[in-house]
Amino acid sequence: MPQEQLLKLIKNICRNKLVAIKPETLLFKEKVLDSMNILDLMGYIEKQLGRRLTDSEITASNFESIGKIEETFFKKL
Repeated sequence: MPQEQLLKLIKNICRNKLVAIKPETLLFKEKVLDSMNILDLMGYIEKQLGRRLTDSEITASNFESIGKIEETFFKKL
């Protein structure tokens, strides 16, 4: 999945739409995502992958930034 799609998705579900989101933006540290809307993001990733995320994949570090999400879940495709 291209970073542009992830950027668009996160902008649609994030709490603070005023934040300039870049691939390296720290999504939790900069309060772009919180514990509620991360579930929306995880659901979208699962839908794109066609499978459920494993417990070992659901870590804060894997969702740290758009770049990390892409690297963790979509570089393998």
